[in-house]
Amino acid sequence: MKPNAWIVAVLVSAGVFVPALAEEPAQEIAVTGTGGSIIDAIVNGKPVVDVRYRFEWKEQDGFSDDAFANTIRTRLGYETAEFHSFSVLVEFENVAVLGADRFNSTTNGRIAFPVIADPEATEVNRAQVTFTGIPETELTLGRQRINLANQRFIGAVDFRQNQQTFDAARVHFGPFGKVSADYIYIDRVHRIFGDDSPMGEFSSDSHALTVGADGGTIGKLTGYGLLLDLEEAPALSSATFGVRYENRFLFGKDDQFGISVAAEFASQSDYGGNPFGYRESYVLGELGGNLHDFGITAGYESLGGNGAIGFSTPLATLHKFQGFADAFLITPVDGIRDLYGKVSYQISPAWLGAGIGLFAVYHDFRTERGSLDLGWEVDAGMTVRIKDHWSLELKGAVFDGGVTGPADRNLVWTSLRFQY
Repeated sequence: MKPNAWIVAVLVSAGVFVPALAEEPAQEIAVTGTGGSIIDAIVNGKPVVDVRYRFEWKEQDGFSDDAFANTIRTRLGYETAEFHSFSVLVEFENVAVLGADRFNSTTNGRIAFPVIADPEATEVNRAQVTFTGIPETELTLGRQRINLANQRFIGAVDFRQNQQTFDAARVHFGPFGKVSADYIYIDRVHRIFGDDSPMGEFSSDSHALTVGADGGTIGKLTGYGLLLDLEEAPALSSATFGVRYENRFLFGKDDQFGISVAAEFASQSDYGGNPFGYRESYVLGELGGNLHDFGITAGYESLGGNGAIGFSTPLATLHKFQGFADAFLITPVDGIRDLYGKVSYQISPAWLGAGIGLFAVYHDFRTERGSLDLGWEVDAGMTVRIKDHWSLELKGAVFDGGVTGPADRNLVWTSLRFQY
C-alpha cells in the first residue's frame, strides 16, 4: 500500500459503511450486546487524551555544549464503542518544542548539540478498525500501536515523544485453552524521527508470528518468527526465529515472596534485500526475586556480531534494553554482552491513590566477539502515579564508554503526564 493507504482505507470504509447503515430502519440496525445503534456506538465511545511534558538534559563527550529539550507531546483521539463487532479509533499526535532548540532533534539542523530524538511533528498517530465478531479472535487493520510481548523485537517506543506506529494488519487468536497466537503483517513503519526525516519511515513487507502456551505452574513457553524486509534499511532486514520461557513461583503466607525466571534464545540471519550474509544468536537469562514491595533482578543478555554486522532489532522499544542512555541503539558489529542487576522498591501511600516506584540498575557491557570492554552504566529513577490519570517521572543515566565503547554521556529526564 502507498504511505497513507491504510488511513484512507479506514476513513473511506467508515464513510461508506456509516451512511449505508444510517439509511436502514432503526429496528434493523439495533444490535443487542454490541452497542445498540450506530449512534449509540459513537455516543458511547471514549475520548483519548494523552499529554506529556518532558525536560531532558544531555551531556556527551565530543560536544562543547550540553543539550536541553523542553517538549510537550499531545495525543487526542476518539474510539467508538462496538457496532456489529466493529469499532473505529482515530488519534492525532503533536510534538512541540517549548523555547529555543538547544538540542539536535535529528531534523532541526542543530548538530552542535547532542542528539535528543524528539523532533517537532504533527501527524495521524493511529487510524484503525477492529473486528471482534469471530470467537476468541481480534482483527485490527490500519495504523496502530503494537507492543509485541516484552517489546524486544516490536514496540511503540513510548518513551520518546513521537510514538512509533505501524500500518499493519494484526490478528490475535485465543486463548484456545492455554494456547494463543498473534500474526502481524507490517506494510509501513512510522518511526520516532517523524515525516521530515529521511529515515522517518520504513516501507516494509514484513511478517511476525508468535505462538504461546501457558502451562500454569510449569511456566509459559512462546515461540516466534519475524521476517523483516525494510526497503529504506536493507542492512536491517532479517529473519529471526526464537523461543522464550518464563515462570513465577510464589511462596509464604499470602504469596509474599516470589521468584521469577526467564530464558530466551533466538537465531537471526539475513533476509530480503540485506547485502550481508550472516547468522547470529540472541541469548537472555534472567532471575528475579521479590519480598513484599522490594525486588531484585540479575540478568545476562547477548546479541551476536561477526565483525561486519550485529544481531539487529530495529523495530524494538530499544530504550527498555541495554541502558537508558541509549548508547547501543545499533548493535556493535562485534556484538554486545550486557550483564545487569536491578533493585526496586514500591511505596503505596493511601493518600496518593496509586504508588511510588524507586529503582536503580547497573550494566556492564562487553563485545560478544573478543570480550572487549564497552563500558558501564548506572540508571536510577522514580515514578509516581497520582490517582487515575496523572503520573510523574524523574530518572537519570550515567554512561562510561570504557576502552572501546561509545562516547561518555550523562542524562536527566523529568516528565509530567496526563492520560484519559
